[in-house]
Amino acid sequence: MRFRHLIVAALIAVGSVCAGAGENPPTSGNITGTVRFTGKSPAPKQIAVSDGTSIQHRDLEVDPKSQGLLGVAAILEDAPAQTKIKQAEPVVVDQRDWVFRPRVVAVQHGQPVRFDNSDQVNHSVEAVSLVRANQLNTVAGPGQPVTHIFEPQKGPVQIGCALHPWMRAWIFVAPHPWFAITDREGRFNIKHVPPGKYQLLLVHPDSNLRERRTVDVQPDKFTEVRVNWEKLP
Repeated sequence: MRFRHLIVAALIAVGSVCAGAGENPPTSGNITGTVRFTGKSPAPKQIAVSDGTSIQHRDLEVDPKSQGLLGVAAILEDAPAQTKIKQAEPVVVDQRDWVFRPRVVAVQHGQPVRFDNSDQVNHSVEAVSLVRANQLNTVAGPGQPVTHIFEPQKGPVQIGCALHPWMRAWIFVAPHPWFAITDREGRFNIKHVPPGKYQLLLVHPDSNLRERRTVDVQPDKFTEVRVNWEKLP
């Protein structure tokens, strides 16, 4: 009799687990992709800096082997907004060797951006935006970081240095976590995306190359996107 009770209890437990599993939300998928620039890249610009030396700047940083394009933002435009995050680690943008590194970053609403200064000269952080909360203009001395939390907006917040006008960066602020920035081989990966159809925006802010793709995310699957850009706008 005791053995029969144990079997019944086990069957009830298994049934409860199966019912609970059926109530779980659907699993997520991933969006992976590559952005390549297959045309002729412009020659680098020689920029004279205030210490008497010069630096080279390229609007397009293209990997010579894969033709992958660095610094392309990949963002789901119509993904559902999430609650503003709190106590997140800041994304760091360094002012080093007279440029912002990295030049393009993306953050979720509530995540701070910290601007470091690793040079031995004064820089500034000048944020240009139509959104008042995203406007900023402050001196950033050597070893004196500037931290700011930006609000979501359409398009990136343009960052500059009032003391060195060639210095530029862009901050994308999304109301959700489904975004990525391409690496040096042009690759990106957006993880844990809820299943559904979305508009994926791909934009390279240095050149204003942009494209939209409709993506259909399936549970436990990878949706792959490949983009080739042949010429500048």
